[in-house]
Amino acid sequence: MLALVSAGVAVLGRILYIANMSDERTISKSTKSAVEKVLRDRLGQAGFSGADIRADRDSDGDPILLVDVNYAYSDKPISSKLTYGLSTEVRKALSALGETRFPHIRHHFDEQQKIAS
Repeated sequence: MLALVSAGVAVLGRILYIANMSDERTISKSTKSAVEKVLRDRLGQAGFSGADIRADRDSDGDPILLVDVNYAYSDKPISSKLTYGLSTEVRKALSALGETRFPHIRHHFDEQQKIAS
């Protein structure tokens, strides 16, 4: 049984759910900076050229962060291993800020870019 206690607060059985600021459609500058720092540190050698970060909802209606990562073209193949564990690292940085939205990361390469496995 779900009971709405007040705006942003609901009780499901004995579990209390409190909606916080991360449920909103806005993204703080500190959140964007934290995500961009992780991306720069991890993907800089692969030609990371920037990221578009925006608030959205997943197919279940839960709030998420869409992170579209852009890369500059490079003549040498980019190792796909650079992305292993990236979501976890971004989530840790977000958690340190109190951000609860899950980051959905999508990578956008030049059509001619070669990817090494």
